[in-house]
Amino acid sequence: MQSTPECLACLMRQALNTAGVATTDPALREQIMRRVARHAAQAPLEQTPAALSRPVYRIVSEITGVPDPYRANKARTNREALQLLPALRDLIAAADDPLNAALHAAVAGNVIDLGIGHNFDIARDVADMMHQPFAVDDSAALRTELRPGRRAVYLGDNAGEIVFDTLLVDQLLAADISVTYTVKSGPIINDATMIDARAAGMTGRTRVIETGGADIGVNWNNVSEEFRQTVSQADFIIAKGHGNFETCEDRPENFYFLLKAKCPIVARQLGCREGDINCAHRPA
Repeated sequence: MQSTPECLACLMRQALNTAGVATTDPALREQIMRRVARHAAQAPLEQTPAALSRPVYRIVSEITGVPDPYRANKARTNREALQLLPALRDLIAAADDPLNAALHAAVAGNVIDLGIGHNFDIARDVADMMHQPFAVDDSAALRTELRPGRRAVYLGDNAGEIVFDTLLVDQLLAADISVTYTVKSGPIINDATMIDARAAGMTGRTRVIETGGADIGVNWNNVSEEFRQTVSQADFIIAKGHGNFETCEDRPENFYFLLKAKCPIVARQLGCREGDINCAHRPA
């Protein structure tokens, strides 16, 4: 997926949001915005929005000396999500279609996104989205993948969101699917790392590996050999969120994308409206 001119405006919003989290010093914030503006003026659009945005966070860290601006926010969203987990687990257990309920819970967790600065309330939004139909609904195709002995890779997205992913991972494990969950190897926005995987209880239920990089989505030129081999051996891949969609939707593997469309560009690419939730299949 390539960037568009609208992505440049989003780039500046991300810079302003992250600068505000990283520092209260107006001079440093101005320095950040001017450097990001120079980057935006020169950056080619023939790259994914994720790749276009990555330098924003490097610039913020270089200027402020803060390597992980969203660290406290990530811990907070993990705590808030964990408080909702027992009720969601009961809801899924009582559902007529537990897999469908778990898919909705996983996608609902995608509301947690700090980089683009949209407003959300985890408890309220997750409750609403549990009953929202998928705009793009390829869940029937996903069901056909769930045969004993098959291998799945699950590309995680954000902290907090990873808590809701445990519900879908449990459904996959119950279907005798071998699941490998992936997290980032270092901080980038509020993306989940191994710290978050432990906090969410993911490491206690399935294999968790790092991508090998600290990139938005997947930078396929900056992944570990372990990650690359695991993906190549998978029968299907579940990918959460915008960054993974932007960097994987044109890949040759068998992908299922679970996300809320949070911008008009991604919505157009999916063929839905902004704000819709989706379970979209891009077959091998």
